[in-house]
Amino acid sequence: MQAGQPDFDSFGVQHGVTIATVAALIAGMCWTGRRLSGTAAGKRYEIGLAACVWILWISYQAYDFIKYGFEPGNTLPLQLCDFAAVFAALVFVYPARRLQSLAYFWGLALSSQALITPDLAGGPESISFWWFWLYHVFVVGAGVYVVVVQGFRPQLSDLWFAIAMGALYVIAMFTINVIFDLNYGYLGRATPGRPTLIDVLGPWPFRVVSMMVLGAIGMTVLWLPWAASRSGFRLR
Repeated sequence: MQAGQPDFDSFGVQHGVTIATVAALIAGMCWTGRRLSGTAAGKRYEIGLAACVWILWISYQAYDFIKYGFEPGNTLPLQLCDFAAVFAALVFVYPARRLQSLAYFWGLALSSQALITPDLAGGPESISFWWFWLYHVFVVGAGVYVVVVQGFRPQLSDLWFAIAMGALYVIAMFTINVIFDLNYGYLGRATPGRPTLIDVLGPWPFRVVSMMVLGAIGMTVLWLPWAASRSGFRLR
C-alpha cells in the first residue's frame, strides 16, 4: 500500500457494496452461461472466461513483481487462491469432475473467506483493489458456475478428493514456510495484517490443525445438501 492511502473499509458500507457487486457479477456470469449452454457461442464464452482468469492471474503476479520486486514471501504464486484460480481457468474449458470438485469446494468453502475477511489495504483508488476483487469473482464464481451451468452434483468421493488435495496443499506450504520462514496459505508463523478468523485460532503451529479442520468442515457443509437430496430427505 502506498503511503497515505486509506485502508479498505472491512465490514463497512464499502465492503457490503463490493460483496453485493461480486455476487451480481457471479450471477450474471452464470445466467449468461445458462443461456448459451450447449451452443458454439457458449463454448466461446467459456473460453473467454478462462482467458479472463489467466489474464488476471498473470497480470496480478506481474504487477506485484514490477512494483515491489522479487519478495520470496509474496511474489511466488503459492497462495491457495492462486491454485484455485488455475482450477477455475481450467474448469471453464475442461469440465472434468476432479476440476469441478476443486472449483466447487475450494472456491466456495476456502477462497470465499477472502471475500468475508479480505487481507487488503487500499480502496477503489488502488489498482490492487480491482485485481483482488475481480480475481475472486472468477475464483469463487467458478464454484457456482460448475453447479448452475455445468450440472456438477458433488458426491462423497468428490468431497474426499477436495479434502485430500487440501491436506496436501497444507503439508506442502507448511513445509515451505517452516524452511524459508514464509507465510503462504497463512500457514506460517505470521498472521494477516488485517482481522481474520486466523486471529482467534490460537498460537502457531497448532492453529494450522484448526485451519485444516475448519476447512474440512466447510467443505462438508457444502456437500451435505446434495447428500440429503439424494437420500430423499426434505426440510419441512
